[in-house]
Amino acid sequence: MNLFDSSTIINLCGEKKIEKLFEGWTLNLAFYELGNAVWKQVHVYKAITDDEANTVLDPLIEIFRKLKKPEAEDAFEILKIALKESISFYDASYVYAAKENDLTLVTDDKQLYKVSKKYVRTITSSEL
Repeated sequence: MNLFDSSTIINLCGEKKIEKLFEGWTLNLAFYELGNAVWKQVHVYKAITDDEANTVLDPLIEIFRKLKKPEAEDAFEILKIALKESISFYDASYVYAAKENDLTLVTDDKQLYKVSKKYVRTITSSEL
């Protein structure tokens, strides 16, 4: 089973490969990361309009809702990983969840990919 970070969810949706997400996992955090990615497209990059943002966000959230999520997370263990590896708490939470739930982490984030390989099986969306 796979744990998808938000970068992978966005990329697979953009490539119209959502079937690869079926039966997968993500974190509740991904909800906010997906929303933030769409916000950046409107507010920071001015790449899409407000109306287009709604069109983009809707399927992302639908897919998010269908993915399984871990029930419990250990903030102290996540912080240990974040501090040891000099990554954000957010990124460390994906590593922790994959490790604790015996899942393969699927990420297109280069830094997260490099670090997570030390802890869990890690692949990119193109390797699915």
